[in-house]
Amino acid sequence: MNSGQILRTDAPVDHAGKGENFAPTDLLATAVGTCFLTVMGITAKEKGWELGEITVAIEKKMTIHGPRKIESLLLQIEMPSDLEPDQLKVLQKATKDCPVLRNLDDSIRIDVQWNQSKSKKKTSLNFVSTNVFRETPQVTFFDAGVKGSNGSDVVIHHGSAISPPNDDEIEQYYVHHHQIDHNLVLEGKRTFSLLNPEWEEPHHVIYLNQKMGALQIPIGTYHRSVSGDEGSIVLNQAVRDSDFDPAKEFKPVSLRDRTDLQKAKAAEPVFWIWEDGKIRRLKVGGISSSKKKITA
Repeated sequence: MNSGQILRTDAPVDHAGKGENFAPTDLLATAVGTCFLTVMGITAKEKGWELGEITVAIEKKMTIHGPRKIESLLLQIEMPSDLEPDQLKVLQKATKDCPVLRNLDDSIRIDVQWNQSKSKKKTSLNFVSTNVFRETPQVTFFDAGVKGSNGSDVVIHHGSAISPPNDDEIEQYYVHHHQIDHNLVLEGKRTFSLLNPEWEEPHHVIYLNQKMGALQIPIGTYHRSVSGDEGSIVLNQAVRDSDFDPAKEFKPVSLRDRTDLQKAKAAEPVFWIWEDGKIRRLKVGGISSSKKKITA
């Protein structure tokens, strides 16, 4: 090759090879995908567009009967979220002029799925402060009310409980579509894990105690909580809309078949703790912020 690069290939394990390198048919499939990317890149440059990141995942299917060859290719193309519909149409049309595609001359069925990723939302995580009326060594008297709350529930953990319980060894989470939670620890401590694939930071771990105030969990955020050996009591001052139905709002969701939640869980978590009289926000590698966000 003109580039001088060395490319090693190997037959797949189901065809007398070790499968340690690209198979020749893998290279053909890769050629189609990279040709699509190249043609779109050239078109965008001519138009003066900044494309950002585009990725192509290719699924190759070989024939089972008859001569061994590629039966079909599925290209899943992830496009940037900020592309306008007209720009997307121009780029899709440009791929029809891919030279590799023309050389294949319809000998392989090629299906293309165009996906436009959604822009991630800024993390929305708040703590509603409580108004302490009076505190003595043995008595704390405070206002636990949350503005707009129209529902209250108490969740008691007897010992090291997990809510919701695991699906065998797989974690489960609750998610509300018509209720905003405001969880206030009344006794003990409770660790909340939050997952939201739509957030820039999709994974949060909150070591919640009473002094931190009520943890607000927005609609669409998956959450679970765990207590230590001493157990805990939490008061949730919920804000429920007119479509709230308790029969539908408290069904556990398992991570078993949810790749979006598995990916969110795999992201580096943001930790929230109470330290030196304030809420501290920490990430791996150091403290990203030491200020708390309070809503009235």
